[in-house]
Amino acid sequence: MSRRRLAPCLALVLALAAAPLQAAPTAGPNDAAGPNDAAGPNDAAGPNKAAGPNKADSRLAVLAIALTGTGDESTGARLLGHLQKGLERGAFTIVEPSEVERHAPDGCSEQRCLTALRTRASAAFALRAEIAVNDRDYVVHLDLLDTRNGNVLATSDERCDLCGSAEAGTLVETQSALLRRALEDIIQGPSRLVVDSQPAGALVLVDNQLIGTTPVDQPVLEGEHVVRVMLDGYVSDEREVKLQRGVRERLDLQLRRAPRLARSRSIGWASLFTGIPVLAAGVGLLAIDGREKRCDERDEDAFDNCPHIFNTDIGGAAALAAGAALITIGAMLLLRTRDRPQPRRPRAFIRPAGLGVVGRF
Repeated sequence: MSRRRLAPCLALVLALAAAPLQAAPTAGPNDAAGPNDAAGPNDAAGPNKAAGPNKADSRLAVLAIALTGTGDESTGARLLGHLQKGLERGAFTIVEPSEVERHAPDGCSEQRCLTALRTRASAAFALRAEIAVNDRDYVVHLDLLDTRNGNVLATSDERCDLCGSAEAGTLVETQSALLRRALEDIIQGPSRLVVDSQPAGALVLVDNQLIGTTPVDQPVLEGEHVVRVMLDGYVSDEREVKLQRGVRERLDLQLRRAPRLARSRSIGWASLFTGIPVLAAGVGLLAIDGREKRCDERDEDAFDNCPHIFNTDIGGAAALAAGAALITIGAMLLLRTRDRPQPRRPRAFIRPAGLGVVGRF
């Protein structure tokens, strides 16, 4: 092969080697930065779990029960005891009944009364109960009030037909426990789960329910949960977590490549590093094709030319094609199995260095 045919061959090889770079996948819609990507105030470095507020910071005044349908005073006192029992072990302080009686002797139906509880008893919240009794039927209505403005923060309505006194007490205790948890959520905030992974964009499932893609920061019910993080081409990671109210639990996971994906990358690197020297050898063979070999004076012709020349065009072309094919296969495997880039906000800048090309493998 002559030198005039060497230039087109080299151009063809460069075109084949550049093809995988042009076919590299671009970031899809799922790779765009989502609302979870922005760092919030809780993302600062420090302990993963923050302690909740002190119990003395929030005080609850339990008002006298507004009881209708019965004149038995012992019934009201007994139900009030069940009401207070449902509030036990709460993340707040219950104002002493004598202090509540002093500022709100007959319940509290006006804002003036709530203001007195707030300023004089330091009660941030008040629990108002209305119970209607009709023979053996009980209707229980509970309101959790904000003493600043009288707004109802949470409410509970329940009834019990043909109930005995014990069943009615259990109903009141259960409903007050529900409002206790609602008040704790207001004071401490719900438990939150923060999950991040390398690479990002992995699916996050809590108890087999999808809650988003990493990085994710979501409120999750307190208790024990199973968290699974899944990403195509990587081994799924599963963890058991126990969430507590007002606590921010964080998981930072480094995902491992699936064995099949790791093999593909190994093959890609091997193909790339094999193809480069084969390609170089092909170029060298084509470069010496048609050149004279060294020979003795007795082998030269009348014009002092050596009749022995290199005939390496076929071998050079074969090595050139094989090297280009190996480089192409290796580059495609590396591009298809590369790590997903972290979501980034678009930015523009001017650099005085000139033009450059950056590749990620």
